[in-house]
Amino acid sequence: MLISSTRLNSMGRLNLLMLLFLTSFAAFSQKKNEVSIGYIDRYEKLPKINIQKTTAAEYEQYKPGKALVKLKLKETKSSFQIITKGKPYWLKKYDPRTSGDGFRGFEYFGYFPKLKMYVLTSNATSEHIGFSDLILVDSLSNYRYSIVSIGDAAVETPVPSVNSKYLLYFYNEVYNANNCTIAILKVNNRKVPSKLLTEYQYFKTDKWTVDQIQWIDDQSFLIKALVSKMENSQRSKHFEYYKAKLD
Repeated sequence: MLISSTRLNSMGRLNLLMLLFLTSFAAFSQKKNEVSIGYIDRYEKLPKINIQKTTAAEYEQYKPGKALVKLKLKETKSSFQIITKGKPYWLKKYDPRTSGDGFRGFEYFGYFPKLKMYVLTSNATSEHIGFSDLILVDSLSNYRYSIVSIGDAAVETPVPSVNSKYLLYFYNEVYNANNCTIAILKVNNRKVPSKLLTEYQYFKTDKWTVDQIQWIDDQSFLIKALVSKMENSQRSKHFEYYKAKLD
């Protein structure tokens, strides 16, 4: 069987790309730079966020900032490239159509310019159930901060405070109406990458879920909450508004 030199060159390039991808992914996946944060048992030992009711008028005085930008990344049909610590890493794209259990790939959501962090989710399937975790990748140190999921799905994309001193994220429970958790991570000194992000405060409720959140400054934020009620076999929904202050 004869194979043309053009096809050989094409196969060679394909094999080289695959080798580079596997090498890049293996380097990116090294455990020594991975930090897991957001464990509920840690939050439970910390002060609770002080949350009080407010008005829609106060909420509407503030507009959410655009902390997350969508950098244009190099990509192929099956992978995309991020650059951390001056080195390129090719990561497998998440494909929901992939069958079978195991790792399904990464999904890219954006980049925090002030924090120098990529926002990704890592996705996997086990026994036909999907799981995901949100990951913040520091482009300066190549440290990866995995925010432990509260349920099957990843937590919502964190929202930095006005001067990026804190990161706020939340998780609305899928199977329990009006159940949610709001959590705060503190942004510390970059000189110790393993401690750059630490659990600071949290709040859990079974009265409402989060529709939107926006910071006022580095110590307070506003919540637009969704309340769901079942009355006479009919489900009704309305909004409530809350103001939160950190200790």
